[in-house]
Amino acid sequence: MKRLLLLVAILFVSTGFSAVLPAQTQSGGEAEPAARANRMATPRSAVHNFLYWLQPSHYRPEVAAQAFAADPALSREDRIRLAHQLKRVLDARGLYVKIEAIPDDPDYRDSMTGEHEYLLFPQLPEVTLVKIGDKWLFSPQTLKAIPGLYRQTFNAWIEYMVDRLPAVFKKKLLNLALWQIAGVFVLLFIGLLVRRLAEWFIENFAQRLVKRTRTRWDEKILEVSSRPVGLILMTLTYSALYSNLQFGVTTNMVIRVALQVLLYFGIIWWLYRLVDVLELYLKSITSKTETKLDDQLVPLLRKTLKIFIVTLGTIFALQNLNVNVTSLLTGLGLGGLAFALAARDTLANFFGSVTIFLDKPFQVGDWIITGDIEGTVEEVGFRSTRIRTFYNSLVSVPNAKIADAAIDNMGARQYRRIKMLLGLTYSTTAEQMQAFVEGIRAIVQANPYTRKDFYEIHFYEYGNFSLNVLLYVFLKVNSWSEELRERHNILLEILRLANEIGVEFAFPTQTIHVDSFYGEHPRQVGKNLPVEKMAEIVTEFGPGGKLARPSGPVLSYNGKIVNFGAKSGTPESRGSS
Repeated sequence: MKRLLLLVAILFVSTGFSAVLPAQTQSGGEAEPAARANRMATPRSAVHNFLYWLQPSHYRPEVAAQAFAADPALSREDRIRLAHQLKRVLDARGLYVKIEAIPDDPDYRDSMTGEHEYLLFPQLPEVTLVKIGDKWLFSPQTLKAIPGLYRQTFNAWIEYMVDRLPAVFKKKLLNLALWQIAGVFVLLFIGLLVRRLAEWFIENFAQRLVKRTRTRWDEKILEVSSRPVGLILMTLTYSALYSNLQFGVTTNMVIRVALQVLLYFGIIWWLYRLVDVLELYLKSITSKTETKLDDQLVPLLRKTLKIFIVTLGTIFALQNLNVNVTSLLTGLGLGGLAFALAARDTLANFFGSVTIFLDKPFQVGDWIITGDIEGTVEEVGFRSTRIRTFYNSLVSVPNAKIADAAIDNMGARQYRRIKMLLGLTYSTTAEQMQAFVEGIRAIVQANPYTRKDFYEIHFYEYGNFSLNVLLYVFLKVNSWSEELRERHNILLEILRLANEIGVEFAFPTQTIHVDSFYGEHPRQVGKNLPVEKMAEIVTEFGPGGKLARPSGPVLSYNGKIVNFGAKSGTPESRGSS
């Protein structure tokens, strides 16, 4: 209701303004047109003569009709009738004639055709002036087209009803006839009714029809189209009917421009919303591909299309509203340098986003580390990249900064590593140690998520308080949750293995040993072997010696000899009966 009252108020104000400036009087100037000999000498003088002598203050239609003498077969009354009809068509359509813009050259030629002709309005290509002899007159084609233009502009039934209204409805109020005031409300009601019916039809009847189809995109299109289409149809209704209210040219010009702006807005709005449907369609396609690059290109494409539609639609609307877009763009170009300097960081971020899409250091959904920021990439935009941290905050990082920074893409890992030292107590025997190592290798082979072609499990070092075993294993998983799950499973298996073999895990300890004396003789530590015996033992650990086991201990299991010294990463069993 507020918008309705505002529109009515604007209409009344503009109509009051048109009363001060009657239709086409400004275009006619103050002075009377030149003498009869010069009335049709140029396109300007011909149009001036036509408009000037149809004004109420100096009404001489027979003089105005002189510009309609291109067809000798027309009578004086026919020419006067055509002059009135053309004048009303121009006023009703809000086509304001600017006399100073019309060429005043008797030998004027159209720049496109090279002929002696002048097009009065681009919106009315039917209305032209041509040079016949030494006079400029409305062309014969224009004379034939005027009745049709009149019928297109005014509804014959409405005109018939208005002519037969009682005199009371033709009285003035706020510079408007009472029937015009009533017509404003009727026209507004009809337009709003058309809009509501269009929205109801799309949201109810049309939606039920498309639900029978297999695809769901037609439903989405109708869903986003109801309001813009309703606005467009309402605007077209006003455009088709407002001329019947017979306002002055100034009022009609305001209404025409307002309706054009509203129509262009509705079309741009409709296309803008259809981009969202296109985005859903592209997402359904990209979700079926393995690469994530197209997934992150879809939001960027959506933003680009929306900016393109708004920009192109605005330029198109300005051009059709007779705004000099070239001069406007030139002015923007002159301020481009200052704008570029002011938007230097914005441009740097834009080129940073281009670099990200070309180099592809990460994709949407990847876990990355850049600087002190760690998290999952949610969106890559024109200016910034949004990263969801693991404490659920959202960090926006300028693309220029990301393009120049080192990026650790944890999400691009094919394998996830487990590296640790397992410490066993010093009471562990050599056979137990080897069995423990081979048991871990068997666990790695049994786990379906471990990398089988490369892993390292060895007795690694003598620690300060433990015998350390190196565990170096890779997991092939897709997420951190899966990594933690399989890490848990492997460590749990190792714990069970240790319990079965009988080895213990060490923890930091210090042992204080106090040597005991038995009388005057100290306790013997180790073996007291002669030099010859120790040399023999050393020789037995050498090549071919009885004590040498260079491939690890050989143990018997179920009547077979099991070699626990197989190469890491390729556990083998060899045996003989």
